[in-house]
Amino acid sequence: MGTIVHRDEALQQSLEQLIYTTNVYQKSLSDEDRYNVLMNATQLIQTLRGPADMLYAQFENAANTGAIRTLLEAGVFEAIPTGGKSISATEISEKTGMDKELVVRHMRAATPVGPFREVGEEQYAHTPFSEIYLVPQMRAVYTSMMHDFVPGMMRNCEFLRQKNWKNEITLRNNPYSLVHNCEGKTAFEHLYENPSNFRRFNESMKAADSMLVTTGLYPFTQELGPLASDDTVTLVDIGGGRGHVIRQIKETEPDLKGRFILQDQASVIEDNGDEIQKYGIEAMGHDFFKPQPVKGALAYYIRRCLHNWPNDESQKILSNLAEAMDRETSRVLITEHIVPDVGGSMFHAWMDQTMMTFGGLERSTKDWAHLLDISGLELVKVWRAPGVPVGVVEARLK
Repeated sequence: MGTIVHRDEALQQSLEQLIYTTNVYQKSLSDEDRYNVLMNATQLIQTLRGPADMLYAQFENAANTGAIRTLLEAGVFEAIPTGGKSISATEISEKTGMDKELVVRHMRAATPVGPFREVGEEQYAHTPFSEIYLVPQMRAVYTSMMHDFVPGMMRNCEFLRQKNWKNEITLRNNPYSLVHNCEGKTAFEHLYENPSNFRRFNESMKAADSMLVTTGLYPFTQELGPLASDDTVTLVDIGGGRGHVIRQIKETEPDLKGRFILQDQASVIEDNGDEIQKYGIEAMGHDFFKPQPVKGALAYYIRRCLHNWPNDESQKILSNLAEAMDRETSRVLITEHIVPDVGGSMFHAWMDQTMMTFGGLERSTKDWAHLLDISGLELVKVWRAPGVPVGVVEARLK
């Protein structure tokens, strides 16, 4: 009886806290308050289910994930009509070639908590949560994670057991290489070898980029404007890919004078250099493991790149920038996820676990300060916005 009373009290407290944070969020609509609602909703579910039931929830999550991946690969998502119309398991089987029994059994795992809706016996319909998988870039995110990186997470335990629980994860020997049988190659080298996998990975990166704040975190005009002139190299975007970020910066900071330079591997620049120059941006092939050819730029900007590299490689990249910097006017700007020292979210966790599969890592402010220090730089400021998981780490020469 005491246990029941205790659980009732805990349930009431969790419910009251959820109601309170929901009311706060409805007034503010901030990402931070939204996160608080999610955490309190999770706490309510945990309180209601209890420890043993939550352990079994791990199996439920695995079944749901496995079913979604299978149904997506089998073409079931495309077979079900959009717009709220339903379809029978028999019709799905006829459209996809998947045995009806398998359709029904997998749908059992894909309807109680979504993403599909069960509308009757062996009758199913889309919801907004299943239709999102039909968006090409979002589908690429899911399939890339499920095929390329989640298997490494699942065998991380096996890899670390082989290493006697020591952190011996490297770029060429890691959970990713264990799963894909490619020891001696980096994950990116392995992806390059399969054009379809690499295209899928690139599409997933575009989708991930589109969901992140790109501009507005760092006040470029305010900080760089007083130092810039028409001849100044104002910004070098290092590893900037096809240049969508440097274009956004140039477009949103129209009063910022100077030269804007996009750098990436020569093959990337050759594919896109002429296009980017239409926007007044110079394109330059460059390997960031080699000395930086542009000296004394006001800002060397590197975005969502260093988390792909361990400290040794990241130190080399940053040291090359330090050697090119002007002591009085240059700074390095690094846009990355910043892991909180306390109270990190599951978003930070799954991102870091993904990086771990192939030798990268997400970093805290302390981690960034250490990395900068060993690279000849010092952390000046971390520019943040409430509820935004990425920040801009600003560094100057020591």
